[in-house]
Amino acid sequence: MTQDEYSAVRENLKSLLLTNWGERVAHYNFGCNLIEFLFENDGSQEMKSRIADRILLQISTWMPFVTVEDLNIVFSDEDDSVPEHAIAIKIKFRLSNKPDVTKSVDFMVSP
Repeated sequence: MTQDEYSAVRENLKSLLLTNWGERVAHYNFGCNLIEFLFENDGSQEMKSRIADRILLQISTWMPFVTVEDLNIVFSDEDDSVPEHAIAIKIKFRLSNKPDVTKSVDFMVSP
């Protein structure tokens, strides 16, 4: 259970980003399917761009009331606090009905 609107949006963002394609009945394309990036061993800017594009597309599709202000993607070879083959993601967002308030959500995708 969530206590406020922002907590609900944070949990919904985590759910969207941590869900793989095919996990939701009747909504095959729901989720970001980030698991496919975990073992590519390519921490390049091009890979970060692919991940960011997918995240932004899915948020705009499934949560159009959320505006992403900043998206930060970090791989294990960039930060020792990120486990091997994991991806740390931080999203700063605001809601369309409250454009003056920015919140953030941090999470990690790991095998």
